[in-house]
Amino acid sequence: MNKNALIERINKLAQQDKNRRTDPRYLKVMGFLVAKGFLYSNKEIPLNPNEHINLKDAIWAGRYVEPRIFEVLPAAYERFKKHFSGDAEIINKLEQIIVCIKQKGNHRIEFYGISIDKLKPWFFIRLRDGRSKSLDKRKVSKTFRFKPETVDVLKNLKDQTGQSETEILEKLIAAAIHSFIMN
Repeated sequence: MNKNALIERINKLAQQDKNRRTDPRYLKVMGFLVAKGFLYSNKEIPLNPNEHINLKDAIWAGRYVEPRIFEVLPAAYERFKKHFSGDAEIINKLEQIIVCIKQKGNHRIEFYGISIDKLKPWFFIRLRDGRSKSLDKRKVSKTFRFKPETVDVLKNLKDQTGQSETEILEKLIAAAIHSFIMN
């Protein structure tokens, strides 16, 4: 391949990339991910924080335009499931990755060539709006059966301190752990 043919091929690929970056599928997916805080872009992209994303469009955009989409897509799907739709195969892949990360498994799963080690950090980042919690900041619902006297003590502490019953129990457990470690 001579110099002119190489330059012509590079120009053709650059034009193809430019066209793909104006494709509505790419703009829709990137607009959502940038608006939510998963990705940043130095190009002007219309932000779409409430957009509904087809997973096939996200896969197309990740494969042909912006590979970073593959890294953040499982975490974005896990936090904002209602914003995504797609076929069962893609959803199953995403669910497998989510289960693996939640169980802290050491599985060798890949998502379109991206290893699980590169996907993991995106599940724990803090997003712009703060409404969506990362996996490590979420509360877990538990039910306990207490004696009536214990419930009365808990209610009294709640009234005295102005804290929720959950906050009181968390502080008591933290204090118990601290005293256990010190002994």
